[in-house]
Parts: sequence; structure tokens; C-alpha cells
Amino acid sequence: MRDMCGRYANFLAEQELIDHFAIAAVADEPRLFEPNWNVSPTQQVAIVVPGKDDDPGRRLEAAAWGLVPSWAKDPSVGARMINARAETVADKPSFRTAFAKRRCVVPASGYFEWRTDEGGKQPFYIHPADESPLAFAGLYEFWKDKALGEDAPWLVTTTILTTAARGDMRDIHDRQPVMLTRDALDAWLTRDTDQGTLFDVIAMPAPDLAWHPVHKAVGSPRNNGPANVEPA
Repeated sequence: MRDMCGRYANFLAEQELIDHFAIAAVADEPRLFEPNWNVSPTQQVAIVVPGKDDDPGRRLEAAAWGLVPSWAKDPSVGARMINARAETVADKPSFRTAFAKRRCVVPASGYFEWRTDEGGKQPFYIHPADESPLAFAGLYEFWKDKALGEDAPWLVTTTILTTAARGDMRDIHDRQPVMLTRDALDAWLTRDTDQGTLFDVIAMPAPDLAWHPVHKAVGSPRNNGPANVEPA
């Protein structure tokens, strides 16, 4: 089956993000983001990144969804790298450097997945049962068009880790995003966390989830509004 997660919603208020993820600084670009009930690949999205050595607080930044490795010749490759499989992330050249050095969290209100059966494809909206913010385990990377010289702008991109579906989630799809509890955030975002601990974090249970079928209109990125997450 195809990989996922390929659509999600983020209508979290800025203060919700700050409080839930203990964010110390918010970049200018995420402040301008509108609520989005149909986040699609290649769009600009909010990510939570660890602080710098001289400024350790977590930061809310912007990145294009679809990771572009630093060595890529063309940024269009990012459209095919919206997900990184947890089983191969430490070895695959496209992701292994970011997995070791540039991990982030992609905040969301919930995500969409399609179940295929004899009647066709039915979209579901999947979200934390307590409506708290959802934290996808992500990676981020920097890319620059070397043909434009040293003054070329940096492109920041991100991807969401996926793993085998667990429990009742397998009734909808065979994959699910890696979703972090608040207790796991520190280990994931700490730059020098060892690889064994990172895989322990990936294996941790996801937050308690709830889901319901939604209208098929969510399949088009042009349809963006609260109706996307309402029960069909």
C-alpha cells in the first residue's frame, strides 16, 4: 500500500503551540499562517526545532513539506519525500543525516487517511481523543541552489516519519505517522540523543486517538475549511 501521512490539519492557535511545546521564540513566517484544514505536500508548514547552543529555547519555524536533501540538484525532489519510513530512516541517504542531526516536530490538530474497501476510498479524520495538539516526529533540512552562488537563499524543508500501523489503526491503513507524547519530545529534539534512544522513542505508544469518516471533498487541496474535519 501507499505510504502516508499525506494530508493533515493544523488549526492550532499560536498560544496553544507555545504552551504545549514549550516554545521560546516564534519566527516571523509562522505568525502569518492561517488555520489550515487541508495541509498538502509542498506547502509551507510550522515546525518546532531545538534551540541553538547560544539560545537553547525551542523555536517555531516554517518549512516546505517535502524534504530536499542538501546534495539534491533540484528542489522538486521534495514532493516525493513528504514521509520518511522509520524502518529505513537511519540508512537511507536522503534522510540519514537529518535523522542524526536535524530532528523536529510537525504540529497538527489531526490528520487524514483513506481506507480502501469495495465501495472505494473513504477518508477519515484522525486526532487526539482529548483534542490536544498532535506532534508528528519530523526531520528538517537546508538546501541552496549552488548555481546561484553563495548569496542564494536557503530553502528549509521537512518530512514526517511513518511506521507500521498499530492496534485498531490497522483497520484504516497499514502505516501511521510517528506521533510523540509530551514525555518523548525532549529526547526527540535533543541534538545528541543516541540512535538507540531515538528508536525507543519511535516505538513508544502514540497518544490516545479518535477518528471518524469525513466528506470526500477533503481529497482536493482546494477544499479548505472546518467542514473537512466534521463527521460525514
